[in-house]
Amino acid sequence: MKISSRISLIILAAALLAAFILSACGSKPAETAAPDGAKSDGGAAETTEAATEPPYDFLKYPQDFGGRTFTVLKREIAEPIDLDDSVKRGDVIIEAIHERNLNTEELLNIKLKSVNVVEVEDLNNKLSAAVLANTGEFDAAFPFLEQIAKVLPNHYLMDFREVESIDLDNPWWDQTTIETFDFDSGKVYMINGEICYTDDLSTICLYFNKDLFRNTNIEFPYDKVREGKWTFDAFREIEKDGYLDLNGNGEEDEHDRYGYVTNGSNAFNMVVGMGSLTTRKTGEGEIEFVLDDAYFTKFDLAVGVLSNSPSTVVVERKFGYDLGGQIFGFGNTYFAYNIIGACLTYRSLEFDIGVVPFPKYDENQEKYYGLSNTGGAPVYTLPIGCDAEFSGAVLDAMGYFAAPGLTEAAIDQSVLIKGVRDEDSYDMFKIIFASKVYDLVYTLDWGGYYGKTIGIVMSGNNKLASTYASVKKSVDKAMEKYIEAIREGAAG
Repeated sequence: MKISSRISLIILAAALLAAFILSACGSKPAETAAPDGAKSDGGAAETTEAATEPPYDFLKYPQDFGGRTFTVLKREIAEPIDLDDSVKRGDVIIEAIHERNLNTEELLNIKLKSVNVVEVEDLNNKLSAAVLANTGEFDAAFPFLEQIAKVLPNHYLMDFREVESIDLDNPWWDQTTIETFDFDSGKVYMINGEICYTDDLSTICLYFNKDLFRNTNIEFPYDKVREGKWTFDAFREIEKDGYLDLNGNGEEDEHDRYGYVTNGSNAFNMVVGMGSLTTRKTGEGEIEFVLDDAYFTKFDLAVGVLSNSPSTVVVERKFGYDLGGQIFGFGNTYFAYNIIGACLTYRSLEFDIGVVPFPKYDENQEKYYGLSNTGGAPVYTLPIGCDAEFSGAVLDAMGYFAAPGLTEAAIDQSVLIKGVRDEDSYDMFKIIFASKVYDLVYTLDWGGYYGKTIGIVMSGNNKLASTYASVKKSVDKAMEKYIEAIREGAAG
């Protein structure tokens, strides 16, 4: 059960990578601000000597690596790393990557290169072979987070905290990734942030049909989001009356109007959006798998109230993946859920769309949360045997020169689709990116819990209590073994 929902998102993430690379070719790129010290195509501005002083030591005193090649192992479907002038065709993301690379190569006198493989197994096999043979042929690897996290105990990776040439406290590194997967070990085996863009685009959010909202005189939820009032109740107020038998045949079919189309992962995602993860840290710094009363309450809302609503389409129950996946595109559904990067797959729709984060539980919730689909979120890692100081210097420079241009380019290109060309959409993208959160049990698939929640949604029978009891020991055991390996140095 787990595989169908998750794999569909991973495949979609791969498709959107290709879409981002190929879309908008020949169009005029949007102007993006370059960070201090980075190159810009704009005119030179008058600045004081103090203003032009490089803000970081690696810019003031750059190392010269004598034309050395920096080689990254990655999958073909991942975002590009090394680009030359032949692919620079006006695509704002390609432009941003090219500019990041050019600045890094010139600063450090290096050449970026990637080695591409097709499957996860190919990457893992090449990585392990290089480590075991101590070849040092890869200076970094660029896998997807979920896949590399599961093989951390295989002794492949180096600890970034031991590398003096990279400062993980720099603002271009994503602290959510670092803090979530450090397990209070003080060790960091994978990083991402401004250096890449598909990590943010793998965050789950809600899409809505603007035309349908207009036609039924419903206010767009943007202001509620900004004011912190976009809650489950506010979402439900729109969704609950969504069903309408448009063709009058007395049957719920694909030609009718619906409030929300989703799949079996709905409950898990909604509960995360409402601020509850499956694990938490204790006062002693330990991590435990605990579903408290609040989790049960939110899960019941997601299943008993939302998933079982006549206005909600759970595609595994109704229509199946093929037809169910088209329901939102027919133009008669208020909301659908997907990763934020999927917006480009909607470019052919004949109606305007908007994006908003998953709703809060209530207005007292501090912020919005969107689960990261870690199967499509990339990270950088250091294989054992590489020249870690060389790798750290290159990655830190790449991160610096990518910020904030690459993320801004991803937003620019995402909103350049039908109906999303407005300031509201820019704001929502920023909020959704900031909502990104990881769930350890989801990413590492401990105890098969995530897949079992899909089964609950598909059946409509909320058996969370017995499910929790049935997986508690296996999750605890797997989690203890995994974290112990990392803390004692057996991982990486």
